[in-house]
Amino acid sequence: MKVLGISFGRKGQNCDIVCKQALLAAKKSGAEVEFINTCHLNIDRCTGCGACDRRMEKGGPCRCVIKDDFPFLEEHILEADGIILSAPVYVLGPVGQFKNLTDRLGPSHDRAYMMQQQQKRMAEGKTKEELMDERLFKDRFLGLISVGGARTENWTSLGLLNMHLFAPSMQMTVVDQMNVYGMGDRVSPVLDERLMERLAAMGEHVAASVGTPREEAKWYGDDKGLCPVCHNRTFTIKDARHVECPICGMYGELKLQGEDVRVEFSPEQIAQCRYRTQGVIDHRNEIDSMTKRCIRVIREQGEQIKELLKPLDEIQELDRKEFTEK
Repeated sequence: MKVLGISFGRKGQNCDIVCKQALLAAKKSGAEVEFINTCHLNIDRCTGCGACDRRMEKGGPCRCVIKDDFPFLEEHILEADGIILSAPVYVLGPVGQFKNLTDRLGPSHDRAYMMQQQQKRMAEGKTKEELMDERLFKDRFLGLISVGGARTENWTSLGLLNMHLFAPSMQMTVVDQMNVYGMGDRVSPVLDERLMERLAAMGEHVAASVGTPREEAKWYGDDKGLCPVCHNRTFTIKDARHVECPICGMYGELKLQGEDVRVEFSPEQIAQCRYRTQGVIDHRNEIDSMTKRCIRVIREQGEQIKELLKPLDEIQELDRKEFTEK
């Protein structure tokens, strides 16, 4: 059992401390632990070039062609059974490097697409190294730690919500989460005994979840939330009675019980949410249908598109080489 800790904060500072505290408890629970600080790694953004998909469709591995430190992180993520992430909040949500990793990892490692490609290769009689890496289909369990300096919680309101973006494509399961705000008052996590105990509990929770059937994994977070899958409380209001969980993509019905609010989700909605295999399969099918349509439209209307684009040539891009810093 391997538990990987990934910190997106400054070396040796709060994000590292909270992540290592959780890892220490996971280690005491019997896990082999690893830790990576990404602050000085070069993780560039996804450019949407599609090379990873094309390589895979030709029978090769799904590998990004951008030359940076992504393969180093990717390898350790694939090896892990559990992952603990800690990311600083500077402007309401986690730091940009976290999103870079999510964009590079998620779509190119989408479980539905991997399953589709694996089935295709098996049908073609391919074996061993010709098949997709089996680690792509491993169930992993996550602990999320959002770290913010503000003593006012709403200045960190999009921290944990955005950290959930790491999970659905590869069908990882979040079993615990913490919004560790108010670090400006705490000064250092080690001065807050209760916080350190709670962080240790997260490490234990992630380690204990490894090997559990994914949909039976226990939720260990302090708040059960209103969504039964991601356990968060943020919803998009669709009309007077209906809301959508922006993380899971489920539609539910608002219910009032006295002064309490709850949201009811049908079994069908839960089965098709982003944290369930059927949800990512549905999305994969959607993408496939759009790809076919794009090919047809470009074939039929390609020249017309070129003509319609010509007026936009009037808008010229600024040249970085002409800039002189004042």
